[in-house]
Amino acid sequence: MKKKILSLLVTGCLLFVPTTAFADDNKTVIKTVDDLLAFSKAVNDGDFNGKTDAVVVLDKDLDLTGIDWTPIGNVFNAKGELQNYFSGKFYGNGHTISNIDFTPIYGKDVLVGFFGDIEEAEVSGLTIEGNLDVTNTDNDYTFYGTIAGFAGDCTITDCVSNVSFNNNGKYVYGLMGMVGQADATTFEYCENTADITISGDSGSLYVGGIVGYAQNGTEVRYCSSTGDMVYAAPDAGGIVGRLYGDSKVINSYVTGKLTPVGNGTTDVGGIVGSVAGGSVSDCYFAGEIDLSQYSAKKPYTRFGGIVGKDSSSTTDFKNNYFTETEDVEACGSNKEAGKAKSYDYMTTKEFYDELTAGGAKYQYVEGKTPVLPTKEYAVDFEVTPADLKNVVIKVDGKEITSNTAMLTAGTYTVDVTADDCEPLSKEITISADIATHTQAFELVYKSADYTELDKAEKAAKALNKDDYEDFSEVEKALAAIDRTKNITEQADVDAMAKAINDAVANLVKKAPASSQPDSSSADSKADSSSKAASNASNTNPSTGVAGGAFALALLSGAAVVMAKKKK
Repeated sequence: MKKKILSLLVTGCLLFVPTTAFADDNKTVIKTVDDLLAFSKAVNDGDFNGKTDAVVVLDKDLDLTGIDWTPIGNVFNAKGELQNYFSGKFYGNGHTISNIDFTPIYGKDVLVGFFGDIEEAEVSGLTIEGNLDVTNTDNDYTFYGTIAGFAGDCTITDCVSNVSFNNNGKYVYGLMGMVGQADATTFEYCENTADITISGDSGSLYVGGIVGYAQNGTEVRYCSSTGDMVYAAPDAGGIVGRLYGDSKVINSYVTGKLTPVGNGTTDVGGIVGSVAGGSVSDCYFAGEIDLSQYSAKKPYTRFGGIVGKDSSSTTDFKNNYFTETEDVEACGSNKEAGKAKSYDYMTTKEFYDELTAGGAKYQYVEGKTPVLPTKEYAVDFEVTPADLKNVVIKVDGKEITSNTAMLTAGTYTVDVTADDCEPLSKEITISADIATHTQAFELVYKSADYTELDKAEKAAKALNKDDYEDFSEVEKALAAIDRTKNITEQADVDAMAKAINDAVANLVKKAPASSQPDSSSADSKADSSSKAASNASNTNPSTGVAGGAFALALLSGAAVVMAKKKK
């Protein structure tokens, strides 16, 4: 749904309607300035309108020195309708866009910032560094934000704005902050570190270190601003310029020096410039308050250490503190908005205890005012193979109850166990880089039990295959042995052992060799006997003695024997 920003401004309405989501699995990786410019052109050509599933990843720090910057998502038609904007996920991964100069386009374009307009988007881990020195004397109403001019239904986390702003006394008109105007948007762990100076004349102007104008359920939590502020703007605060409706500022702090300028006709506060409903809770302002340029009558009715002016009886204030300063109350129109404490006391453990006892979440730092709790990232642990049983994941020895853990940046030892698997232990490093927010662990199943198979194989190999009529089935079963099976495949291993044992059991031994004489030897003996019989029948008729030479030999032998006996 296209926006009509210009026509809305004419009617005085600053509300934007969220777009309709459109799924797209496109992923863009930005490694160079040319990549960034190509991405910007694609958005301004309408390629990312409503594509809430688009993923854009900043892979390097980029220096935009000398680049004439055109905001990403800042295209209007002749009717003043916003044509193109960014929807999707922009992951800065802790990287910085540096030396960006918004000066040439401020007051000329309706939407000014790294992004012009973002809708249903997520922006995280991005630092913007640069400057904006107003040089134009005739500036139009401008939605200016270092991250985005306008954010509707967005989430902005872990971002840093380090872009100094100085209007140099020139006329300024519109909204300004890390985001100029935020509608139904959440800010978490964001920080402004740059100085903001608004001096001289201005029209309707909403200025905050984080958000200029927050409306329709916008929440700013765990955010801070450490830059110095010189505010002559109509609605100006350290965190939010104008808090409207059910919007909230929660658990945030400001430590920069605050200098209100003028005669008391502006709404300026340490945390919020002006509120109309919503709530401010668990916040503190611990900066110096310089009243040297403030000529308002006392008591101040539009300046306060927490809020400049509360125009609603429904605003909820709880557990807020501000630097004790003469003549300064927590809120010009609501003294119950917070408690005054000396700066020295705000650097003590006693103050930290008092602040956190009221429900605030901070960290104690000796000798300094409390700081925000360390940013935690949702880290998902993906364990494979699928369908493992009794998976246990321990991070630095502490078991997590699900596959997601909230971890601060750092290095951890992770141990993973599961039934039938070898235990796995490895170190992981978590940072703002989203690539570290999903950790994969591939477990290896334990090996199957090969004891029975080993026995079967040994017994089979001990056999002499020549003793059997057919040994091929045993050889086939031995060749089928596979020693890569894991414990979930034990049945396969058992089947291998059975196949070998069955093949051995089915072996048939060869018959033993025959005990009968060899037929050729019998024939020879029979032939000899036949010849002997023939010779024996050949006798001398007159003597009755076997004839021939053979007979003579027999007689001769007998004579010799007889002669020997006579001796």
